[in-house]
Amino acid sequence: MALRLRDESTAVQKRVQAKNPVGEVPRSIELSVCCQARDIFYHNYVVGSTKPFNFLQTFYLPTCKDEHLSRSVDAVALAYLNYQRQSPSAEEEARQHYVSAIACTSAALRSPDEAKQDSTILAILLLDLYEKITNKDPTFYGAWAAHLSGALTLVKLRGDQQFQEPSIVRMLMRLSTNLLISCVASGRPVLADLVALRDTLAAQFPTPADPKWRESDLMIEFASLRQDIEKGVLSDLDAILALIELDAKFVKLGKEVPPAWQYKTVQVEIKSSHHYESFHHVHPAEHVAQMWNTLRLTRLSINEFICFRCLALQRRQKSSPALLAIHQCATSAIKEMASDICATLPQYIEDPPLSFVHAFTETEPSQTRSKDETRTSPAGQPDPTHHLPCYRLIFPLFVAAQASAVSPSMWKWVIKQLRFMADYHAIENAMSAANILESGEKPGIWKVYAMLGSYAFVC
Repeated sequence: MALRLRDESTAVQKRVQAKNPVGEVPRSIELSVCCQARDIFYHNYVVGSTKPFNFLQTFYLPTCKDEHLSRSVDAVALAYLNYQRQSPSAEEEARQHYVSAIACTSAALRSPDEAKQDSTILAILLLDLYEKITNKDPTFYGAWAAHLSGALTLVKLRGDQQFQEPSIVRMLMRLSTNLLISCVASGRPVLADLVALRDTLAAQFPTPADPKWRESDLMIEFASLRQDIEKGVLSDLDAILALIELDAKFVKLGKEVPPAWQYKTVQVEIKSSHHYESFHHVHPAEHVAQMWNTLRLTRLSINEFICFRCLALQRRQKSSPALLAIHQCATSAIKEMASDICATLPQYIEDPPLSFVHAFTETEPSQTRSKDETRTSPAGQPDPTHHLPCYRLIFPLFVAAQASAVSPSMWKWVIKQLRFMADYHAIENAMSAANILESGEKPGIWKVYAMLGSYAFVC
């Protein structure tokens, strides 16, 4: 019996096309909001330019079995996405994951074994980051610092063996940095346990050439000195002398930074709208710019204290040439630091490359935004975390503009730059900072720092 074969490929193709018309073939896969949030969070915190949570790569994978850690990652990632995009679905989902993460972490803490696991401390660090994103009150007692205080207690229970693993050391260094910032921002004294942790880390891994570590040591001195001054432990004259000595240490740090941490000053013949003066600074990396601006705004604050104490002395006693000279030097330092902060702006305020992570797809971009819509840049691209280098300049610019010694022209220029960030990059907090400056309010720089999300963004 003969077997007859026919080519049925064309007929099969037609039947398939009839069921799935070409026009209905999906051209892209829409990611869930949670997947997008994780993608953006990882880009900016784990593998991006500053990498404040780069140690997360060691402990967290998509198949992570530590539920308290995976829930914490999702909670902070979604909160971060909502903070940048004003996404109602992300906000609600973040809250749900946070409640679940708290419950899972609490269960882990009740277990003597799980409480000492790396994943538990890491989950607490992430929960703290969630609080910094969602809670803008820089109060030491309460949720704003409760998580970090708990993590510090766990570190003491874990013993010295934890300092043998480099990724764990990086995690502990992040804990110490975040807790130090919390103390400075809330006006509270630096905890003795935190100082002990930093001493242990420094002994195990000496970092004499790391400017950020040296800068953190000086920030501890700044926080302690500020406490003594506010409590009246020091007289005005003693306070002035101590502040001058501390300022000199910051000056010394600036002169001793290694070549990799130095910036170039570029003179321009024609100023752009983003130049306050006819020069700007070019930094080799964003974390270098952050280190320098932290140094500048701290020196600015120190010299503001000096000016205030000099005026207090002048009101109570006859002014002396020495006191006038100190006041003049402090005023010059304030102007210099403010000028250098402004010179950081041109490098970071314009658009970065648009090659980024997955586009946000929860809602379609629109020319007219409501609070329930996705925020987009004028170019039609999502306005999210790839504007962080620009976002991180808001606080230094605010500190510079509110200083008593700066000129009205700088004050107006900073407000103009903040409004540009708000209008062009859709950064709403830039408009909030501009409005505070324009209103003449004096909420205190650290309250504004908390409003901006603290080290959630200014890390």
